[in-house]
Amino acid sequence: MKFGEPIAIVGLGGVFPGARSLDDFWQIIAAGRDTSRPAPPGRWRLNPADILHPTPGTPDRVYTDRACFIEGFTLDPAGLAVDRDLLAQLDPVVHLLLAAGRNAFTSAKTTSLDRARVGVTLGHIALPTESSSKLCEEILTPLLERAVFGTSTPVERKTHPLNRYVAGLPAGILAQALGLGGGTRTLDAACASSLYALKLACDELHAGRADAMLAGGVSRPDSLYTQMGFAQLRALATSGRCTPFDAAASGLIVGEGAGVVVLKRLSDALRDGDEIHALIRGIGLSNDLDGNLLSPASEGQLRALRLAYDAAGWEPESVEFIECHATGTPVGDAVEFSSLNQLWSGRAWQPGQCTLGAVKANVGHLLTGAGAAGLLKVLLSLRHNTLPPVANFQRASEKIPLAQSPFRVLTQRDRKSTRLNSSHVSESR
Repeated sequence: MKFGEPIAIVGLGGVFPGARSLDDFWQIIAAGRDTSRPAPPGRWRLNPADILHPTPGTPDRVYTDRACFIEGFTLDPAGLAVDRDLLAQLDPVVHLLLAAGRNAFTSAKTTSLDRARVGVTLGHIALPTESSSKLCEEILTPLLERAVFGTSTPVERKTHPLNRYVAGLPAGILAQALGLGGGTRTLDAACASSLYALKLACDELHAGRADAMLAGGVSRPDSLYTQMGFAQLRALATSGRCTPFDAAASGLIVGEGAGVVVLKRLSDALRDGDEIHALIRGIGLSNDLDGNLLSPASEGQLRALRLAYDAAGWEPESVEFIECHATGTPVGDAVEFSSLNQLWSGRAWQPGQCTLGAVKANVGHLLTGAGAAGLLKVLLSLRHNTLPPVANFQRASEKIPLAQSPFRVLTQRDRKSTRLNSSHVSESR
């Protein structure tokens, strides 16, 4: 099935660990920096020292306190049509999205747009935020005390009740803040969410239901909740660092942030005089038949890959750069590498002709924002005509035989002598 008219990416915005702007984000990527660090004081509801335990899977304990955090971020509310007092009471995830979304929207040509025909499609994880956790405590603590002791001490409700709308609130506030009337949609398809949102946004443009779309993903759940959850799954890196494709890989590191792009049909972008950062020519979606959360299946990945390449009319060997899902889990990375090898099977190739990327080594796994982080990395690589390194990579795992493949992983940036012009971005659930 063909994709239809190419969709132009005409606006970019993002806030990531260690990066309040996309220029900061690029500096981290180009330098191969790892932004992981121990949990900042006060970030978790419990003292990290009280819950650390070296044995993975120990109940109610974490075996690392490292993650990729956004610290010291303050939203400038200028130009946002949201009540300042209300905004101050909304969860930080809303602030991150407003910053990313506003930057993306204002970097596109919007003066001729009918904002009633501009929509928002967003990936956002349906997990507790810091504010919803506080609201829960304020409501449930007196009830628990009454059930156990027969009496309770009244707890002052300090948290704004709107924070109970964890999943859908950020997209709705973004649309309100920018005066957009084309409808909002929020989805949680785990790691694939923001690329799924991208596909649904393209569908709106192809169907003529919108003239521009904001699409992307955001993730900033309660950090202790995700840290404890992934620790119980034994999915966190025991080393405290994310090392995709590497022999030392031992798991993922959780990140947070927001990434948003503005999309238009190519003909409209050319008419409006937009800066076109890239064109979307094909997207493939699938569900695994046999995979699970921590062990995906090549069958599902290959269906998605082949659908995307067929829609674009491309051959796999025409692609120079692949931004991978690559979480740093040994099984998951090996399956993804096997999928790519199968995709290229039977084709003419030279060793190392295509570069693999893994932004999770820089800013962690952003969950529903992971695809947006990967997409923005690719767009910045195109802008700077540079293939970036993978942070923390030293030696390939035995399950990832790079030397016998068309692929390579860089340890330092590679400035292209000819224009970098083809890439694909992958995210798996």
